Amino acid sequence: MNTPNSEIEIIPRFILLATAVSYIALGMLLGFTQGGLAPILRSLGVSLAELRWVYVIYLPFGLAFLWSPMIDAWRLPWLGRRSGWIVSSQLLATVAMLMVSFLSPSTGNWVMLMLLGLVATFAAATADVALDALNVDLLPEKNRAMAAGLKMGGLALGTLIGGGALVAFYPQIGWHGTFGVIAACTACSCLPILALVSKERRLFPQSLPQGVQFLHLWRDTVLRQRLLRLSLLVCTLLALFNFNRLLLVDMGVSLERIGTLLGTTGPFANALAALIATLLLHRLSIKQTAWLSIAVCLVGSVIVWLGVFYANSNTVIIGSITVTATAAGLYVVLGSLILAWAKGTQAATDYALLYGVGRFIGTFALIGLPALIQSIGWNIFLAFAILAFAISALWFMRIVDAGV
Repeated sequence: MNTPNSEIEIIPRFILLATAVSYIALGMLLGFTQGGLAPILRSLGVSLAELRWVYVIYLPFGLAFLWSPMIDAWRLPWLGRRSGWIVSSQLLATVAMLMVSFLSPSTGNWVMLMLLGLVATFAAATADVALDALNVDLLPEKNRAMAAGLKMGGLALGTLIGGGALVAFYPQIGWHGTFGVIAACTACSCLPILALVSKERRLFPQSLPQGVQFLHLWRDTVLRQRLLRLSLLVCTLLALFNFNRLLLVDMGVSLERIGTLLGTTGPFANALAALIATLLLHRLSIKQTAWLSIAVCLVGSVIVWLGVFYANSNTVIIGSITVTATAAGLYVVLGSLILAWAKGTQAATDYALLYGVGRFIGTFALIGLPALIQSIGWNIFLAFAILAFAISALWFMRIVDAGV
């Protein structure tokens, strides 16, 4: 017979499984929109300046802090406190992707496609925040590094499919098939969460927190320092690896090769790096693991710059895989820190603010950077991006070194 204590021992397995499966589906969606859509449009002759509008689709991941208090304060009645938001968001993303699959990527459909893309990423961002809040609420502290690792590993494997396989096979399956596959996998990702609902309702108190403090991070000196330094680090990190596929297209590399190498080998390396970072967190301190990730990320960035300088696409590919993989490992470290910094009663709000503000600012930068790159060239852009990341990493690590 199961006892309450045995139930509590079993729960982490369900949560970790749900985390991994949900982020694989989320990675497929993000992998194609971030790693496939822009290169496909670029290969069709769309200019770098015009591609800035593609990055608008990512804005909900930076704006999730605006509606995160609702995730903390409202319980959807038909499911659990967190699982209700997760399942509802996954289903909304599924519907949006199905609708996208029935529209062709023609000029007359751009407004509708943009709106549906925003709906899908809004739903994905909401599920992301609720998933991390679920981990904070129900996972013991000893399991949180594993949760952060599974999040990045799931995203990496999903990106391997969405940004790799689907890009490589895009000429065969086309627009309709690509988004149909993404919609089907997103719908299936609901199943582990549904299996968790009854357990969440039994273990988590029915009462809801009162008076979620949306601006408390700005009033608390320590939390404000965490927010500012983390946001700058995330912004510069985004600039380092988000444009490498566009760079390769400009260097004449085919979509098939980009999809095969960066889209499959890259995500596999990301998953491996996330696993290694998770293991390192059990053997080394967070500070040591973070410094190691930052150092390797800088080395990879310099390799990319050298590849551009010598016009060698193979060198750029090696450097790009190194940068994205070590960035995945660094995100495991950052995720562990954020889960530790988030407060239990308003975990969704704290997580969304700490992680989301940097993505919000970084996404606005992504919108404007393609036009800048077109003006100054890849060499100068990469040099400044590497310098900015190094400075922001040093500033961020000062609070980690100090144990703040």
